[in-house]
Amino acid sequence: MSPWGYLIFTGWASLGAVLLPDRWLLGLVALEVGFAVIWNREGLRLLRRPRFWFLVLATAALGPFLFGDPDVGIGVGGLSVSATGLSMGLAMSGRAIGLTMAVSLGMAALSLSDLVALFERVGLRGVGFALALAMNTLNTLQEMATVTLQTIRMRGGMRRPGIALRLFLVTTVANTLRYSDEVVNAATVRAFDPGVRRVAPLPLRRSDWVLLALIAGFTGAFLASR
Repeated sequence: MSPWGYLIFTGWASLGAVLLPDRWLLGLVALEVGFAVIWNREGLRLLRRPRFWFLVLATAALGPFLFGDPDVGIGVGGLSVSATGLSMGLAMSGRAIGLTMAVSLGMAALSLSDLVALFERVGLRGVGFALALAMNTLNTLQEMATVTLQTIRMRGGMRRPGIALRLFLVTTVANTLRYSDEVVNAATVRAFDPGVRRVAPLPLRRSDWVLLALIAGFTGAFLASR
């Protein structure tokens, strides 16, 4: 699949996760899983992360206690929960899954050169490079923050939380600036100039048309059911 297909799918699925009625969210997630199985199985790694499911399940579990009026007893110390809140929590979890998978399956499959080429094709010079650099920096920042936190913990820094927090912030910011400077220097050495337009051919492939047909079918079924 070409970069256009991944970008179209990301935009469409993201809008669907936000705008679709609750009863259609399961169909959207199923379509995203089918997309991953056919075109981007690496994107399914998200579903194997315990932290992701913890946040999703926590959202669904807190819904009955945070939203709506308690109207259903659960038989534990006279505690009651809200059926409306449970429905809202499940819907929020479904939208979170749909939106996160849309970004993971689409944008994560694009390389830096793909993003640069896509944005330059629509006349936005330098935007693709900046976006790709930001996405790459986020992953690197997470790794650097984890290493910094482990280093402080191993040296007993947690005994003084205030000092440990300052050390963590200063070290993380310094490492991020150093990494960004190295990336800019590498781009300069390779003669990268955001003001120069380098339009690369990005034709639509057969798989892109198949994806567009599936998207059109799902969208048509939704409109017909309204």
